[in-house]
Amino acid sequence: MRNIFLLANADVFLLTDIAAFLLVLIGMFFLSLALINKKQTAYITLFFLTHLILFGSRILCQTNSRILCQTNNFYPLAIFIFGCIFIVLEIFIPGFTLTGVIGILGYLTSINLAFSDYKYGLLAIIISLNLNIAFLRFMFKKGYTLKGLTHFVLSTQSNLKENKEEIDELEKLIGKEAKSISSLGPTGFVLVDEVKYNAISYDGYLDNNLDLKVIAVKGRYLIVDKEVK
Repeated sequence: MRNIFLLANADVFLLTDIAAFLLVLIGMFFLSLALINKKQTAYITLFFLTHLILFGSRILCQTNSRILCQTNNFYPLAIFIFGCIFIVLEIFIPGFTLTGVIGILGYLTSINLAFSDYKYGLLAIIISLNLNIAFLRFMFKKGYTLKGLTHFVLSTQSNLKENKEEIDELEKLIGKEAKSISSLGPTGFVLVDEVKYNAISYDGYLDNNLDLKVIAVKGRYLIVDKEVK
């Protein structure tokens, strides 16, 4: 408990659990902004910056004998990097797979280890997640979607070499009906004329077993959206 109330000095405050909670909350808020904005580079950078400050302060806490702290030194940062790698892999692997689960668990574990007591870490995660979910729901009602995630995948795909013949064949599918056979978040699988294709959702996330329409092609992916009837 003593760690939480070390607020007298500015250099000490950054090492407290209150500062850790604020950094987690702000970092998740930047991530939420990145998910709903096409120009998400700045928000992703700020997300990583707030977390690097968080984990860097934990390392400083271990090396500063004047500060009373009980956090693990390099472990939270290492697990955070590990989790982020798996989350990025999940984005580019069609359908929700084990990589996404491992990545999310790694991220949440790293946050928990950054606090002096796991109970404070769990509380910070619960509060931050709920506030950001409420924010996203509010933005969805305003007409925003998860196009930031889709834009991130598409911008990466534009840097890959494309097989012209393969692209020409895929472009013939534009305008055709499709059906999702996995969730698309944003990548997944769809059926077009009973043939399975890699696909990317135009709106960031789509459920399984939906009637869709092919609206474009990017790289080796079909861009699909909900079919308006």
